[in-house]
Amino acid sequence: MERRKVKYPVGEHNFRDLREGGFLYVDKTQLVYELIELGKFIFLSRPRRFGKSLLLSTIESYFSGEKELFAGTWLSSQDLQWQEFPILHFDMSQSSGRNSDVMALFLNKCLADYEQEYGLEDNSGLKDVGARFSFLIKGIAQKTGKKVVILIDEYDNGILETLDAPKKEQDAMSAVLRAFYKQPKAMTRYVRFCMVTGVARFGSYTLFSGPNNYLDVSMNPDLATICGITQQELLDNFEEGIQKIATERNESREDAIEDLRQKYDSYRFTRSQAKVYNPYSLLNAFVEGALDNYWIKSGTSKVFVEYLTRSEFDLLELEKIKVTRERMEGKYSKTDTIPLLFQTGYLTIKEVEDFDLFRLGIPNGEVRNALVNQLMPTFMGISEERFPEMLSRLQRLLKSGDVDGWIKEIQSLLSHIPNQLFGPTQSHADDEKKKN
Repeated sequence: MERRKVKYPVGEHNFRDLREGGFLYVDKTQLVYELIELGKFIFLSRPRRFGKSLLLSTIESYFSGEKELFAGTWLSSQDLQWQEFPILHFDMSQSSGRNSDVMALFLNKCLADYEQEYGLEDNSGLKDVGARFSFLIKGIAQKTGKKVVILIDEYDNGILETLDAPKKEQDAMSAVLRAFYKQPKAMTRYVRFCMVTGVARFGSYTLFSGPNNYLDVSMNPDLATICGITQQELLDNFEEGIQKIATERNESREDAIEDLRQKYDSYRFTRSQAKVYNPYSLLNAFVEGALDNYWIKSGTSKVFVEYLTRSEFDLLELEKIKVTRERMEGKYSKTDTIPLLFQTGYLTIKEVEDFDLFRLGIPNGEVRNALVNQLMPTFMGISEERFPEMLSRLQRLLKSGDVDGWIKEIQSLLSHIPNQLFGPTQSHADDEKKKN
């Protein structure tokens, strides 16, 4: 009888579907429970494709009283009183977020669906999306006799998609989101639990009424591994995948583990020494049996890339940056892209030094390749389609021994790179050379 192969949950972010579908699940339920017990209003920031949506879906199943889905996990072994609560789950990534009107339409559609689901009055006549949300929360609580659980995923979608938009549109987007997001706190007497996830640290954006009301657990060392896969979890749960990589690459198991670590590990989000693998890339690698750049290929916002090209930062200094926590968690700006690079996963914590300084650096091989293969084509004015061809041409020139041709090709490419890419010092030096 053929042994049943492991089913890897690539792209699967619904906890019920994952469990009922027999997919491999790395048990994070103890951390989930600890998070829920921390407070009523919770915020968590992690880069995209790091399991935030699955985390919220797991919390939804817990508050839905679906104990059967947790069979065999840490949570099922605890003596808990499983209760069912009404749940409002908003996935903001389902909106294109391209402008405030589109976002308002999306939010009103979500609210209308919940009004219909719970048999409440249709409040489509309200122009204020925030007021409509507050009526929904209160109405559900009063009709069911239970407090409401609110889950908001990718809260910053509209903010990220309008990063490079005119200030008028940025302000309009903020106004729509602010009216919506401030309601859970305003309706706190009717709320059992509220959790918000995203990439950008919400404390830097005035979208929430009294952001101190939310406990930001993004840098909580006790929850450092709630998203991502630790080295021990890799060894405990993915033996078949490791062996597949070893076989495909014709190497030993130990070498395969080291290759995986170099390619996908070393994301560190807190003071804790704990590091995690990018789960999306790791799962794809086990399915394909190859170490490819899956995280990047899954899509990076064009707005993000365009925003970086208009910003001032030193690409050559990315491995030497020392910053305060306040700067890491700051608001994105064209004069300081460090918050953007850290919060989106292009930089991670390497060391925590004295005087509350954090040394940042590129996490792993995949991200390093991403900086070359995705950002550099834009900086050089080369299309993403032509960039692999250009790299191949450089390799051919080196292999053939045509050093002069290789140098000319490099000089041509470098001439397209803007001065600010190399930081103010180098830019100034270049200007001085031109004068002389």
